[in-house]
This record gives sequence, structure tokens and C-alpha cells, in this order.
Amino acid sequence: MNDTYTPHNLPLQTGIIDQLSFINELIDATSKFEVYKEKIRDSKVDSSWLMPTMQQKEALASSMLEGTQATLDGVLINQFAPNDNNKDLNEVSNYYDATIKGYKALKYNGFDNDFFFELHKTLMKGNVRKPKQVGEYRAVQNYIGKNDASHAITFIPPSPEIVPDLMDNLINYLNNPQDELRPLVRTAIIHAQFETIHPFMDGNGRVGRMLIPMYLFSQKQIDLPCFFISEALEKDKFKYYNLLNNIRYKGEWNEWIKFFLLTVCKQCDKYIHIVTEINELYEKHIKIACELARSSNIVEVLNTLYKYPIVTTKQVADITGLPSTSVNRYMTLLSENHILYTNNKQRHRTFFYFDLLDILR
Repeated sequence: MNDTYTPHNLPLQTGIIDQLSFINELIDATSKFEVYKEKIRDSKVDSSWLMPTMQQKEALASSMLEGTQATLDGVLINQFAPNDNNKDLNEVSNYYDATIKGYKALKYNGFDNDFFFELHKTLMKGNVRKPKQVGEYRAVQNYIGKNDASHAITFIPPSPEIVPDLMDNLINYLNNPQDELRPLVRTAIIHAQFETIHPFMDGNGRVGRMLIPMYLFSQKQIDLPCFFISEALEKDKFKYYNLLNNIRYKGEWNEWIKFFLLTVCKQCDKYIHIVTEINELYEKHIKIACELARSSNIVEVLNTLYKYPIVTTKQVADITGLPSTSVNRYMTLLSENHILYTNNKQRHRTFFYFDLLDILR
């Protein structure tokens, strides 16, 4: 394998995509996607409390696909006690920050080169494994190899000279697609095209996976940044990488799209279940909390736990604006009634909302 690969421009030529070959998967994915969106809209837990935690979970899953070693507990603890020396945790934190920045940008503008440059810069900030070029398209050839001892080359992306033109074409398709395909099908094509272009020296997998919910958000297919797929891809990562290569060397776009839609179904099923369980937990614990203290302040404290399921008293006080003494009393009440658990340290006493963590894990 010595030659660089030059992908087709988008939209794909007529005849490459056979929608009948994945029509059943598209119907199922579309249906489950709608059910999931309704679950989010009707959730008793406000999305502003829950979504950041789900985004942290997605940041971890996407980073794990690149070999990052971290845990959900470690990521959540890192929110209030950052460990600048831990490159893995910093990579996850950067992914989360880049996602937030991307959604904010898309509220006001479409996709452009600066959008991708800013995502990449945020992804590579601070103490992480950095390529030589950050926040710009690569000027040298890169390679994709097996993630094993051999590091055998499995794909040679396009030569750097044509990357800007390929990205211009992709950006034009993102903003103004000229085909009759459904948004979920386009999302599969966009993700695969970005990964094939591989425009940066590092971080392409993570940026490409961010694009999945961001494109759906830009097309008003989701109201919130609430659809995450990296966890499902991580479970089938060898098939995922093989199917991307089969697009390039065998033209098997339909098999890739079918796999993508099946992955959407799996992830929707999982998140429908998670949101249902979280709603039940919230109802149960809000009732107990209101019996423990007849004040709306304890509700504020409990709500904060859905955003920060591992937390300190100081962090809750800072977020809610409640006095530390009041927060400490409420947290102690919740601990005494087995809603929260604490490490009982004198300094940096940390509380764990294990019932929520068990659902998220």
C-alpha cells in the first residue's frame, strides 16, 4: 500500500447509494431516534442538569476509541479537582470543551474552516499528546495503521495538497447538501468522508465523531446536544474501522450506512433506557428530599447532583449560590438517608451519587 487515496466529492454520484438496501434500518433508526428525542423533551430531569453529564460520558467514550485510559469516575472528579498532569483526563476534558464550543458556534453560524480549526485547537490545548500542527490542516502526509505492535499501514489518506479543496467540498455539503437523502444517512456519509480526508495530523477520529451530533443539531434534527454514538462504536470498533476502509477500497457505502443506522438504533435503545431509569430515580429521590427538608433549596441541591454526580460541598454552594452551611446540612441529610455517600475526609470531602453513577456506567 503506497498510494494516497482520493475520495469522491460530495454529494455522491447517482447509483453509488442504494437506499433500498438499508431501508428497514433507516425506518427503525428514524423511529427510535424520534422516541429518544421525545424522552429527552418529556424528561422530569431538566436537560441543563443532565446533558453535561451525558456529554462527559460521550467525551470519555470517544477518547477511549483513540486509546485514552480513563474512567467515568475519574472524569467527573476531574471537573472539580483538575489533574493537569494526567494527559488522558485532559484529553477527555478537552473533548468536552470542544463539543460545547462547537454547539455554541453552530447556534449562530454554519460550518466553515474556522469552525474545524477552533475545534482542533480546543482538543489539543494544554498538557496532551500534541501533533506539530494544531488548529490548521496538515501540510504533510499522514498514515493510519493498526493499533497493535505491528502498526501496519491500513490506509493512506489524501495528499496534503488536496486537503483544503476536499474540506471545502465537505463544508459545502454540510451547509447545503444537494441530494435527496435523509439526515441520518447524510450524517453517516459526512462522518465517513471526514475520516477519509483525515485533515489533521492527530485528533481526526474525535473531531469526526463530534460531527455526528453537531450535524444533526445544525439540521434541527435534535433540539439539544443530546445524541452520542461513540460508546456504541467503541464496542464494535474493529468492524467500524473495517467498514470505513471498505468504503475506500471496495466502494461499499451501503454496508457502512447500514452499520451506522444499526448503531443509531442500539444507542437510542440504550439512551431511552437510561433516561427512563434516571426519571424514575429523580422522582423517587425528590420525594424523599422534600420530606427531609421542607425547602426548595434541597431541590436545588439534588438537581445539581444530576450535573455533578461526584461533587464537594463547596462546588454545590458555588453553583447554587446557597450558603455553605445550608448546603452542608442538606448534603448530610441526603447522606444519612443513603441518597449520597461520602468519603468522610476532613478536607475536600467528596460526595458520590452512586445510584445515578450506576445508571450512567
